[in-house]
Amino acid sequence: MNVSATQLRYFVTVAEHLHFGRAAAALHISGPTLSQQIARLESVVGARLFDRTPRSVALTERGRAFLPLAVDADRAHRAVEAWASESAGGGTLRVGVVAAGAGPIVSRALAELVAADADLDVELVRLGFFAGAQALRDGVVDVVIAPPSGAREDGVSSEQIATEPRVLVLRDDHPLAARDSVRIAETDDLPFVVVGAAEGPVRSWWLVDPRPSGVRPRVTAVADDVEGLLELCAAGIGVNIAAASVATHYRRPGIVCVPIVDIDPVPILASRRATCVSASVDAFLEVARRVA
Repeated sequence: MNVSATQLRYFVTVAEHLHFGRAAAALHISGPTLSQQIARLESVVGARLFDRTPRSVALTERGRAFLPLAVDADRAHRAVEAWASESAGGGTLRVGVVAAGAGPIVSRALAELVAADADLDVELVRLGFFAGAQALRDGVVDVVIAPPSGAREDGVSSEQIATEPRVLVLRDDHPLAARDSVRIAETDDLPFVVVGAAEGPVRSWWLVDPRPSGVRPRVTAVADDVEGLLELCAAGIGVNIAAASVATHYRRPGIVCVPIVDIDPVPILASRRATCVSASVDAFLEVARRVA
């Protein structure tokens, strides 16, 4: 049996999208090529992995059993590719930034690195709030600077390099918008908008839920990313608690950020793959710690 890493990646992508056209677009290949590769994989493993009709795609029972094995194998192969690239001393450093976390630190650290090594290419990759750990495991980025997200962190090594004050993000005509600062109790009755639908300890921490008063903040809307979150705030649908650097890295009309003076600041983490061996990542983290 000879299952290629490419076939595994194609299978996992189709299983994620359950749509051959969208999966082909995500893989940057043609639909017929994807269909042929999946057919070859099914021939090799001796089982039909997808039930396909003109209107739907679904995993078969064998496909569902095969999926976790394929995901683990694909992830391991990506890790090997990333390790080989790191060991070869590649000239590109890919820095993932989640939301606005420590934006000024990243900017200053990258500026110092490029000034010290003119041959170093740098890529700055904006990631979704819960995507940092997976982007590292998949080899999409080499290092991530982000607040804690509660995402699965296996295979990832993290350290806290800084903290940021938290601010109340709200529409510019809100009654609190003209204030120099607010206290958390003053937001007890406000509607909140959040990123990501999943409830849990990280979301509760951001919302300060429950409040010292015992109040449970009311969530009225959920966004997929920071830009969507700001749209909801600008529309007056709700307010949000964010890291202070959102004010400089996500500037937009109609939004005001007011410091909240009586809640804990946001920890900012620097994360890398646990197996990462990279001089450029080491150099970046050394500078980031210093400028923080």
